[in-house]
Amino acid sequence: MINSSINKLFKQSRLAEYSSILDFALSNGYLLTSLADWYENQFYPGRKVIVLRHDVDFIPEGAYKMFLIEKDRNIKSTYYFRWSTANEKIVKSISSAGFEVSLHYETLATYCKKYKIYQAGLVTEEVLRDCRSVLFKEVKDFEARFGKIRTLSSHGELWNMKVGIPNHILIDTGFYKETGIYFETYDQNVLSKFDKYISDSSIKTNHEWKYGITPMEAINSQIKCICLLTHPNHWDYGLIQNIKMLLISLTIRLQNI
Repeated sequence: MINSSINKLFKQSRLAEYSSILDFALSNGYLLTSLADWYENQFYPGRKVIVLRHDVDFIPEGAYKMFLIEKDRNIKSTYYFRWSTANEKIVKSISSAGFEVSLHYETLATYCKKYKIYQAGLVTEEVLRDCRSVLFKEVKDFEARFGKIRTLSSHGELWNMKVGIPNHILIDTGFYKETGIYFETYDQNVLSKFDKYISDSSIKTNHEWKYGITPMEAINSQIKCICLLTHPNHWDYGLIQNIKMLLISLTIRLQNI
């Protein structure tokens, strides 16, 4: 445990690796874009596309660094911010450059944590209705601060794992109509449009890529439509960031006891 913590403290930035992935995709003729842009252009038929999604779970400064890398290459992407990471200056900087910003919501988990709900059987229809009302207000509050939301993405909280129900259970057809949101990122109707979905992972798994393929392999294989999900805190390492993450991890453990 002590050795593991020491190793995490001295982990170095991986942002150069991220830059290399983008450059390799561009050199292979891929369009790199946001989820909203991809949807508004009805999935860019006939083109090779990588849809870039970033879940900003911790330390928003890393998201800003990834944004600058993309901006330098005239690439657009999507950034989903939790309320705890929605740094106003950073979110507005990213949004004003034409990137998509939206909410990485955790409404059901927050409710269950507050009322000490540990079992799926206690998540009643009344609970879901209450949470949908809260989420609707969250959407409107985010829009009032940062502009119109076009897509949404749920955050996977530890409390969701305890209860066994994801936050995106709150989203249904009625919610789409009520808010004007195009889709939620875990909507199977949307996920089915991707030929490959790739996600990064943390230092805990030695940064292996999830779902059986790396971005470089997918690009080499000329896979037509790829969704690439990254978490900035898996890329932006440095002594200060690493100390912050160790403290955050400790706090999360204590909150979920």
